Amino acid sequence: MSLYKQLWLALIFLMLLVFGGTFYLTRLSAKNYLEQQLFMKNSDNAAALALSLTQQDANEVLLDITLSAQFDTGHYELIRLTDPEGNVISSREDTRGSNGAPGWFINMFPIDVEPGYAQIQKRWQLLGTLELRSHSRFAYKELWDNTQQLAGIFLIAMLLAGSLGTYLLRIILRPLDNIVIQAKAIGERRFITTPVPATLEFKTVVNSMNNLSERIKNMLQQEADRLEKWRKESHVDKVTGLLNREQFMQILGSALERDDASASGVLVFIRLAGLAELNTLQGRKAVDGLLGSIGGALNQWVGEKDGWSAGRLNGSDLAILAPRSVDPTDIGKQAQKAVFEVLSDSALEHQVPLPSATAPFTHGQTMSGLLTGLDASLLASDQEGQSNLVVASAENATVIPVRQELDNWREIFRLAFKDRKFSLASYAATDLQGKSLHNEAPVRLERGGELLSAGQFLPWINRLELAEELDKYVVSLALKKIEKEQQPICINLSVAAVANASFAPWLISELAAHRGAANHIWMEVQEAMAYRYLDAFKGLCAAVKPFGSKMGIEHVGHQLSDLGRLHDVGVDYIKVDAAFVRDLDSNTTNQTLLRTLCTLGHSLGVLVIAEGVKSNAEWLVLENVGADGATGPEVSRRTNGSTG
Repeated sequence: MSLYKQLWLALIFLMLLVFGGTFYLTRLSAKNYLEQQLFMKNSDNAAALALSLTQQDANEVLLDITLSAQFDTGHYELIRLTDPEGNVISSREDTRGSNGAPGWFINMFPIDVEPGYAQIQKRWQLLGTLELRSHSRFAYKELWDNTQQLAGIFLIAMLLAGSLGTYLLRIILRPLDNIVIQAKAIGERRFITTPVPATLEFKTVVNSMNNLSERIKNMLQQEADRLEKWRKESHVDKVTGLLNREQFMQILGSALERDDASASGVLVFIRLAGLAELNTLQGRKAVDGLLGSIGGALNQWVGEKDGWSAGRLNGSDLAILAPRSVDPTDIGKQAQKAVFEVLSDSALEHQVPLPSATAPFTHGQTMSGLLTGLDASLLASDQEGQSNLVVASAENATVIPVRQELDNWREIFRLAFKDRKFSLASYAATDLQGKSLHNEAPVRLERGGELLSAGQFLPWINRLELAEELDKYVVSLALKKIEKEQQPICINLSVAAVANASFAPWLISELAAHRGAANHIWMEVQEAMAYRYLDAFKGLCAAVKPFGSKMGIEHVGHQLSDLGRLHDVGVDYIKVDAAFVRDLDSNTTNQTLLRTLCTLGHSLGVLVIAEGVKSNAEWLVLENVGADGATGPEVSRRTNGSTG
């Protein structure tokens, strides 16, 4: 029960208590006063009437007429004249009840008044005794009217006091609202801070909760910074600051196995020709400085893109991975330009040619086939001795101009939305005991009797700015599927769902329309998108909380220094990118990274799920590093009853 309700109940109780006491005491006092006044009136009226009758010389007719006339005024309950022996000479009595007050009130406060007595004489002879009692109904009416006025005054006073008390309480307890919000946030694993109020008691509580949030925030940030430092030492080339060969290849392999928009894109190789000769002429220190500048330029360039990576494959070969890109020539030229500008600043643009090769990649393509074609193209470009760019097309691929390709896909998507050609696949995600967490449901597109994977068409969805429309379609499709199958489903949301302000209100209305299914839907966005639009993502997490829906981040591990920023977001789970799960049983570096990620995730109160688990050996290591669940081929094999 809220404090405001408690205040009103307490106020009503106190006012009723005060009113009851005041009512009883004042009614008793008024009753006694009226009884005294009526008794005095009875006595005075009896004396006056007796005097009048005495002056009439005790004529019986006149006595009766006078008594009747007096009684007919309506103010008397009883007028009775008796002789000295007690016999009734004349009597008038009104037995009607009071019509001015309810019966319960009359029974509670009975007015009992002694009648007035007076003697009637004829000269010195006693003729009789006059008994007169005024009617009490007028007293009851007066007492009842006064009681109603008193009750009305108390009611108005109670309403005014309650309203004023509510207003004052709202001002006084305003800091408490922030405390409640903060407490709820902590319960939702969002460690926020609130302004410190002036009220001493609240100030102590708020300071304690703020200190708790700050300590957790600082701890998370320190651990994230420590993990990022360790990652750089393990995964980053010390000279260029780019990813080393091993880590870049793991990321490339993970991208080729994905089932989302990042499963296709462009890969670029750039060779710094003549680097050995330059090292001889200028010395290793100067060349290392040049390589550091080139690495910094490439990192800055790819850092502006979601999910892009740049690595150093060997002494002179650099690589850029550009997921979701569709124009290899454009990406290759941009990469060459970024390196060329550094060379120009050092006046080395003519001494260090940049032979380059670029190729598109798609979901399911083998790494060996992709690298073989690129290596051959790079060798051909290098043999020409110039900064040429060679585009290595995929095998059996037909080169179509980008504009024409966009027009083709626009028509495909128009028909797909119209004819409901999108569907959801299903891949198991379980905890380490084999219990289902949810079914991952990447979107599929039926085209010419064939189901296209997400990586084959999502880049074109993004380029045609249809991502939000597809997100809404997928959410509705997932909710209907949950209602039908009664199984939790996990779907991917695009950057449009996070960045576009119109999506959150639509999502709230859609979840409200499917409340039974809403608490079984899991939604996730990519790590780069979550951090780039963190405030919007935080709002999206808060929007789905009331419905029991879960929100998470996938492909985690590439921006470890940003993990501390999740302290007040309220995510339910994170999925560690398959690049950091690959060969987990033999790769101690990945074991350390995943173990630390699990520690940080559990500090936030979130589930940590490993992506792309491919073997039983990797599965067995997950429990030792603290993971909560897994996805990937090994999970599918276990779900289907085989652990081979």
